[in-house]
Amino acid sequence: MKRLPILMYHNVGGQGRSLNVPPQALARQCRLLHLLGFRAIPLRELIAPLQEHRLPPRTVVFTFDDALLGVYELARPLLRAYGWRATVFAVYHHLGGETEWASHLRHRVMSQEQLTALAREGWEVGAHTLTHPHLTRLPAEKAYQEIAGCRHELQRLLGEEVRSFCYPFGDLNEQVVQMVREAGYHVACTVRKGLVHPHSEPLLLPRVPIAYSDGALGLLYRLLRAWRHSR
Repeated sequence: MKRLPILMYHNVGGQGRSLNVPPQALARQCRLLHLLGFRAIPLRELIAPLQEHRLPPRTVVFTFDDALLGVYELARPLLRAYGWRATVFAVYHHLGGETEWASHLRHRVMSQEQLTALAREGWEVGAHTLTHPHLTRLPAEKAYQEIAGCRHELQRLLGEEVRSFCYPFGDLNEQVVQMVREAGYHVACTVRKGLVHPHSEPLLLPRVPIAYSDGALGLLYRLLRAWRHSR
């Protein structure tokens, strides 16, 4: 059965090692995938294949949580060199500001203008809630407002449908997943490790996390581990 990797990144070229990847490492990973014959697509382009229980061959999805500035400044040109597009998950109320949910470091977040520029270049903008809370710890009404409100605001900003969602901290339960479905999302990413298969639940997609120390060999190692985990 075919498998497809959704790669999980946060920042590129930022401070510290946590949730950060050096641009040189990302460049090596892109080159390796290109040499292996892979192409990269936004997450939204998996919606139709998953509905038909199939996957496109030799395909990878790059996802970047939090819409951090390093992605706009460094990841964007690296992927553009191969004609690739990715998905960035935005925390709407922090656009143009800083993260407040990281444990010890704050990272700068893209502005609304930069996020809009990415969308115009064919990148997908997905939703990551309004403020990046632990959704299972909120009252149901507040959690739904975080989920649906982010989609509404991003659609107003971008002038296009927002189809993808990412659970902050990977925090979810059956009630949260149902809220994501009711808010109108078609696909959603978790932090569960593994590869997507043709019968994956679209609102519970696993990913392959990429760490600071991973270069090309590190990427291969993580893909192999994800493959074994997904069998």
